[in-house]
Amino acid sequence: MTVVEDAEETITGELRLLAMLLGAVLGTWIAWTSPEHGHEPRWVLFAVLAAVLGAASGEAFGFGAARWRDLGTVHRVRLFHVLHLVLASVAVAVGLVAATPFVLGEQGLTGRGLALSAIAICGALPSAATLGAVHRVARRRIEGSPGQQLNTLLSLRRLVSRLLNQLGFLVLLVTLVNGAATGWGAELPKAAVLFSGAVASFVVGVMYVPASTTLRRRCALFVDRNFPLTDVALGDLVDKAEERSKLEKLLGIDQTTFGELRSGLVIISPFVVSALAALVPTKF
Repeated sequence: MTVVEDAEETITGELRLLAMLLGAVLGTWIAWTSPEHGHEPRWVLFAVLAAVLGAASGEAFGFGAARWRDLGTVHRVRLFHVLHLVLASVAVAVGLVAATPFVLGEQGLTGRGLALSAIAICGALPSAATLGAVHRVARRRIEGSPGQQLNTLLSLRRLVSRLLNQLGFLVLLVTLVNGAATGWGAELPKAAVLFSGAVASFVVGVMYVPASTTLRRRCALFVDRNFPLTDVALGDLVDKAEERSKLEKLLGIDQTTFGELRSGLVIISPFVVSALAALVPTKF
């Protein structure tokens, strides 16, 4: 690593730390300005989770930006190439948040909920852009030798998996903070916990599905082109089939999009937590 690259890594780490601190401060400030914060014991839990959500959003912003830079060193993708995908994700998120009063009533959407949602959406923007870049790269033929192509595809698979885990953690925190906001202050309905988990999971799905499905299709084409079974001798067929199956597993071809979302904690964990928060009464 050169001196310039080392300096860039240091600056990137400092910016991510700054983003985390800024997010934590914003989350704490939102909790502090919530109604009846000094008279309700549940506010303490809400404040802690709001601060954690803010910090996680800042970390997600820095993480997504770093992955965008890493991808850009190998595949040149301009921001305007993926801007339509990012704007579509934002439009879906804003539209679903705006629809909350029509689904849950006027009490289903509060000022603190809007502010925390805005923080989470902003934190996910670089990840949305990076996933859009992966989608664009995977739509085109991967250049290089079969070994170079395989290395690129494996790198892209690891990248989308890491981004999914990062976004899944945000979804979980959004659900938890809504659960902590129920039963005091503005009297947020408990159904809002389940709804927030559904909305956040759907938005992440909108970001993730195009990149994941396109990349899986590209991986399948790579395997079919470079590891065909049509000309394999009968005695070697089983061994070659097993080798091909291992490669497909490495590239994630054997998985489904829903299975990836489930393993990334985008669907199952938030809905388990939100269902418990919505259906099981909490006592302090």
